[in-house]
Amino acid sequence: MHSARFHSVLVVSLAVISACSEDVSTPLAAAWLEWSDSVSAGVPFGVRVSGLFSENPASLRIRVTVARDTVAIQPYSVEPPCRHNCPDVLRGFDTLVWVPAIAGTAPRTVVIRATSPLDPLETPWPLRTFGTITVAVDTPVAPQMRSVGMASGSGDTAGCYLVRPLSAAPVYVSADQPPAWAPGFVGFAYGRTDPVLRSVCRDDAYVIQVDSILRVATPRPSQN
Repeated sequence: MHSARFHSVLVVSLAVISACSEDVSTPLAAAWLEWSDSVSAGVPFGVRVSGLFSENPASLRIRVTVARDTVAIQPYSVEPPCRHNCPDVLRGFDTLVWVPAIAGTAPRTVVIRATSPLDPLETPWPLRTFGTITVAVDTPVAPQMRSVGMASGSGDTAGCYLVRPLSAAPVYVSADQPPAWAPGFVGFAYGRTDPVLRSVCRDDAYVIQVDSILRVATPRPSQN
């Protein structure tokens, strides 16, 4: 996994913390996840997690649990919810968390789930399936990256179609120009990112192939 390739204004290095080590005061959401689509059995692997929150950066924690064939990723803050003098601007977090090694004597599929802000009125945020990872017995050969989460897609002034995660993650260039989702979208995007490929459209961003989108529902106008 190309764990060193991302940069952001705020990068928080986090260890996997036991669920019993601190009181979980304020659940947060993982807006965007990125992980290798295959890893070797018995080897820990990284998952990139990014999102937004309004608390002190030092209060951020991420709980990672593995139960059978499911990995659950749950960001949270150890500070109580902000009620007075809350900051007007949300902070971004963009970091790498490590998942404990998963055993396997034959290839197996593990589900990656995390709290998601797709349904903002549903509290606490539920765990949503972001995708799967293949745990292989042999060393995977040049795996792609799964890049999934809340995002928007649109064209820029140069006519290049971009995918912008609604988090601290960087902007991606759509593999299709124009893409099937043109002129734009806002929703939960399931995509794959090539760790090497660049686009002539914008050479400072990685290329993403959006496979499907759960679009954010817009409220219907009231009928009086």
